[in-house]
Amino acid sequence: MASQKKPNLVFIVPDEFRAQAMGFRREDPVITPNMDALAGESLAFHRAYSNSPVCSPYRGILFTSKYPYENGVITNCNSASPDCYLREDALCLSDILSRNGYRCGYIGKWHLEHPREKDYPYLPPRRADGKIWDAYTPRERRHGFDFWHSYGCCDNHFEPHYWESDADVKDCIHVKQWAPEHETDVAVEYIQNADASKPFALFLAHNPPHMPFEMVPDKYLELYKDKSPEELLNRPNVRENHTAAESVQQYFAAISGLDEQLGRVLKAIDEKGIRDDTIVVYTSDHGEMMGSHGLMHKNVYYDEAFQVPLLIRYPGKILPRETDMLISTIDLMPTLLTVMGLKEAIPGDIRGKNAGEEILQNRDGNIPFAIYHHTYRSRGFTDGKYTFVVHHEKDDMALPMEAVLFDNEADPFQMDDLAPRNPELVREFCGRLLEMLTECADPFAETVRKFRG
Repeated sequence: MASQKKPNLVFIVPDEFRAQAMGFRREDPVITPNMDALAGESLAFHRAYSNSPVCSPYRGILFTSKYPYENGVITNCNSASPDCYLREDALCLSDILSRNGYRCGYIGKWHLEHPREKDYPYLPPRRADGKIWDAYTPRERRHGFDFWHSYGCCDNHFEPHYWESDADVKDCIHVKQWAPEHETDVAVEYIQNADASKPFALFLAHNPPHMPFEMVPDKYLELYKDKSPEELLNRPNVRENHTAAESVQQYFAAISGLDEQLGRVLKAIDEKGIRDDTIVVYTSDHGEMMGSHGLMHKNVYYDEAFQVPLLIRYPGKILPRETDMLISTIDLMPTLLTVMGLKEAIPGDIRGKNAGEEILQNRDGNIPFAIYHHTYRSRGFTDGKYTFVVHHEKDDMALPMEAVLFDNEADPFQMDDLAPRNPELVREFCGRLLEMLTECADPFAETVRKFRG
C-alpha cells in the first residue's frame, strides 16, 4: 500500500502497568513475548515518567499537555470531586487530530468525567468508600472522538459495560468477557474496517492490570502457578507486604494477558496492510508499587509508580533502539504531533517539551527533567540521575514538609535517602525545583520557596 500523507496512530494505554514489568527490561520476571518483539521494533524508553501517577490526572495531562492545576483534573474524578473533570473548552490532542482530518476512536476507560446526579440511577452503585466512580460522558465532552466505546471508571473486569457512540446514559451495554479481550475485539474490528482514504487515531485504554487483581482469566494465571511470591517479587526494595504476596501472580498474569491482546492488535495492523503507515504507542498512566518500599498501588514518587512503559514504533521513520532519554506525559502531545507531521498544530500555551524532531532524526531529545506532581502535598522532579521531592507526609498539611533525594544511578532501587545528611544539597535541589515550578506558574512554588528558606 502506498504511504499515506498522514500516519495512523494506535495509542495503547493500560492502567497501573509499571515500566519494570516488560520482559525485555529483565527486571520483573514477566512473560511478555509480544511486548518484547514490539520493543525490538520501537524506540524503547527506559526513562519515561508519569507526571502525576494517578488515573485521572495522568489522562488530563496526556490530552492537554498542561498540569492539573491548569486543566482542572486535579485528582481522580468521582462524586466526591464534582469540580474535577476535563473541561469542554480544553484543547486536547484528540481535538487537534480531529481538526486535521483524523477519524478518532476511544475504547475503554476514560475517567475524565465527573458523575452527575441525574445519571446516578444508571451508574454502578456507590463503592464501599461512599463514592460513585463511574460517569457517562456526553458527546459534546468527547473532544473530537467520533467513535466511542467507553465508560468512566468501573473495575468489574469480567463484566464490563460501555456507552457507544450514539448511546444515551440509559443505553449502556453490558459484556460478559474479560475487558481487555473485549476491547481488543472492538479495536481489531475498528482497524479492519478503517477507510484507507482517511487516517485514524485509535486510543485503546485497558483497565487491567489495575486492581482488583484477582479478576484475571485462569489461562494467564497458569503461566505463573509454579512461581512463588518470593521469586516474583525480586526487587531488593520489597518489604514484607501481605497484599503484594497475594497479588503478584495475578498482576503479572494480567500483564501477560495484555501482551496477548497487544499481539492481536499488531496482527490486525499487519493484515490491514498499514504497518508502515501506523505509529504504535504503548505506555501506561502510572505504575504499581507491588510491595516495593512496603507499599501498594501508585501516587508516590518511587520509580515503581513514577516510571511508565513507553514504546513508539514507526517503521521506516524511527529506527528501533533503546534509549535513556528522558520524557514524561506532558511531553507526549507536542512530540507525537511533530512525529505525525503536525508540528504547526501544536498549541502555543502548552507546558510539554517537544522531542519529536530529534526522534525523527534518530537522536535523543534534550528534555532535562520530568516534574512529579501530587495535587496537595508534594512536588518534585527527576533528571534521570536524581529524584528529588518535597512533601507533606500522609496528606497532613499541619506536618512539616520533608525532602527526599535519591541518586538513581548509584542507588537504582531508591533505598538510600540522601536528604537527611545533605542539607546543602537539598537547598540546591530546592532551588532547581523552584525554577521549574515558577516557569510553569505552579502555585506550589511558594510552598517550596518557604521550605527552602
